[in-house]
Amino acid sequence: MAVKRFLYACVEVLNGYRPSAHLRRLSRPFEAAEVVSEGLLGAQRLNAVRKAALRAGRHPSRKPVPVAILSLHLCEPRSGVVEAAAPLLIGEHTWAMALRMEFYQQAWVATALRLIQHAYHPPRFPEALADH
Repeated sequence: MAVKRFLYACVEVLNGYRPSAHLRRLSRPFEAAEVVSEGLLGAQRLNAVRKAALRAGRHPSRKPVPVAILSLHLCEPRSGVVEAAAPLLIGEHTWAMALRMEFYQQAWVATALRLIQHAYHPPRFPEALADH
C-alpha cells in the first residue's frame, strides 16, 4: 500500500536513515518542496529533542530511540484521495503524523505532510482517586 510505503519513508527520515529529499519522488511535483520541507523540519525537531534528552541525562545510551508507529488510521474523502493519521512513539514522547495522498498520473503520491509534536506527561491522579 502506498500510504504505508510513504509513512515508512517518513519514519526513516525522522530516524536519520535516509535524507528528507527522498520524499520528493513520493510526492506530487507541485507539493514536493513543502512535503520535503516538513520531513526535514520534523527530523531537525526530533534531533533537538534527542539532544536535549542526552543533556538532561534521561537517555545515557548513545543510540537514539527509534520512532515507532503505533497505528495507522485511513480515510478516503473521495475517490483517488486518501488521508491518514499515525501516532508515533519516540521514547517518552508522542507525536502525530498526518498525510494526504492522491492518485496522480497512475501513481499514489503525497500532497501534504504534517508532524505534530507533543511531549509525554505521566498521568497525575488526584489523591482522592489514588486511595481507592
